[in-house]
Amino acid sequence: MDFVREIFPGVKVYQLSSRVDNRGSMTRITDAVTDEFGIKETRIYSMPKKGTFFGIHYREESYPMMKFVSVIRGRGMDYVIDLRKDSKTYLSWESLELSEENHLAVLIPAGFGHAFISLTDDTVHTYSIDRSGKDGRSLHLNYKDEKIGLTLPVEVSEIADYDREAPFL
Repeated sequence: MDFVREIFPGVKVYQLSSRVDNRGSMTRITDAVTDEFGIKETRIYSMPKKGTFFGIHYREESYPMMKFVSVIRGRGMDYVIDLRKDSKTYLSWESLELSEENHLAVLIPAGFGHAFISLTDDTVHTYSIDRSGKDGRSLHLNYKDEKIGLTLPVEVSEIADYDREAPFL
């Protein structure tokens, strides 16, 4: 895994190691680089429909969580929103296309919101975190909040009620 660039301080993009041979392909999602982040849980999300949307999700400041996200099939747009109130880039966001072709992954530290939308049918992404997500401390913001101004490349086709009804700032 190789470091590619930093989007915001601490938000890092990596190129995953991969290879293709006569048996198929292999992509290494975690290695010694990600091991230093103390990954405790990895989830695989399968999105049958283009336009499946997750987010904007973030954590209480008193119980932060690091996320490491990649796509293993299809394509998706990953969003990182700066929610650090004392930051010069507060409420700014960046997007990054993750795909099975480009083998990119993004590390999202505490203080940032996260959203994702599938750009193709049958998109599958991995989502690794450094603490359990079952503690009820996750929060949501509405992706239509004009103060954030998120723009999506495709229409939302599927969304959870809690994301659709998430509060505005």
